[in-house]
Amino acid sequence: MKKKVVIGSILVLLIVLVFASTFLHKATEDPILAKRIEEQANSGVMKIRLSNLTNFDWDQAMVFGPYTSREMIEDRLDITVKGSIQNIDFRDDLFLLVFANGKYAVKTVELPRRTFDFTNNVFILTPSYDDLNVGRYLQ
Repeated sequence: MKKKVVIGSILVLLIVLVFASTFLHKATEDPILAKRIEEQANSGVMKIRLSNLTNFDWDQAMVFGPYTSREMIEDRLDITVKGSIQNIDFRDDLFLLVFANGKYAVKTVELPRRTFDFTNNVFILTPSYDDLNVGRYLQ
């Protein structure tokens, strides 16, 4: 009987560890932040202070362009990315803003390319230097 309890306990522990490793530190998409950024860009703002729009902890962020791989994001920010990166490595219709805290990505934000250009964001952003540069495509 004790053997069954021990084996059952070990199985439960393994299931919990697998679940935790899968979902712990998983970056989530933030469509609300994407909408806020797009609203400010639509109003003509050329520099958006990210710390005024975020309500979560982050210590670095960066904009990545089309066809950026997960490995490139991880190398540039020296982090681990779990979760969706919106298939940016195969898409050319968006930029991806990635927020990290510590060694993990915590949020991702889709920034559409149809109207706005975020290619001038070549540096890592921090809470003390958090100006997201917004450019416009000629239409």
